[in-house]
Amino acid sequence: MCLIKQRANNPEQKALRKQQILDATRKRFSDLAYEDLNLNVIAADVGITKAALYRYFRNKETLFLALFVETLEELIHSAREMPNKLPLATLITDTLIANPIYCKLSAILHTILERNLTVEEALQFKKTLLHLMHKFAQLLAQQAEQDLPQAQALTLLMQVQQALIGVWHMTHPVGAIAEVIESPPLDVFKRDFYSALLAHIETITRQIAP
Repeated sequence: MCLIKQRANNPEQKALRKQQILDATRKRFSDLAYEDLNLNVIAADVGITKAALYRYFRNKETLFLALFVETLEELIHSAREMPNKLPLATLITDTLIANPIYCKLSAILHTILERNLTVEEALQFKKTLLHLMHKFAQLLAQQAEQDLPQAQALTLLMQVQQALIGVWHMTHPVGAIAEVIESPPLDVFKRDFYSALLAHIETITRQIAP
């Protein structure tokens, strides 16, 4: 990462600085839980002060929402690169699995990231999210093996998001729980993320796009 130590003054420098902050956040979040990630550390990674970071993102939540939007855009791009005419459930599941940071962010979106927002910030985020979901739905409608109207594709994506959040939490236990479910008979609670997610999405697609 190319760091700018001096203050960013022109639009190009400011855009680069903002991207550096997002990149540093992504790198740290890939290994740490949200609650363990300190903005002082992210600022230090970029080579700026925490006060300087706040010139780009008002708080931790708005920073992570910006990262969520960025990863959703990447997810849509990766879906476009998937082989044509895959079964719909496989197409969606493989796309999600290929974007683990998006999945991890989705798991905390409603309970953590959407807190502490102003009305204007909330409105802007939800409008951006709706635009991107429509874009993803349009892509699925084009690439799906079976005919799928865009309105149905959007409904499908909303239900997939709900399944993703639930499956992520069940398949990513933490602390003592992760330890105790390693051995019988409690290993019945241990689930593989991909297979569990695929099973849920297959059920959803059969109901919405039979």
